[in-house]
Amino acid sequence: MAAQRVGVVGPADRARAGRMREAERVELERLRREMGEKNKRIRELEMERDVLKRCLVLWVK
Repeated sequence: MAAQRVGVVGPADRARAGRMREAERVELERLRREMGEKNKRIRELEMERDVLKRCLVLWVK
């Protein structure tokens, strides 16, 4: 069994860290895109709510 050296970073470790960073970047982009879509939907629903409120006010009068 080979002895492991603690604290030594080799090329395989760097490559693995690079892949992890890439995966994190991709996930972050996906979450940002999803958040943007949800924020857009929230704005649309708020506009619909405001229109319905105005319609109700006019109907009640």
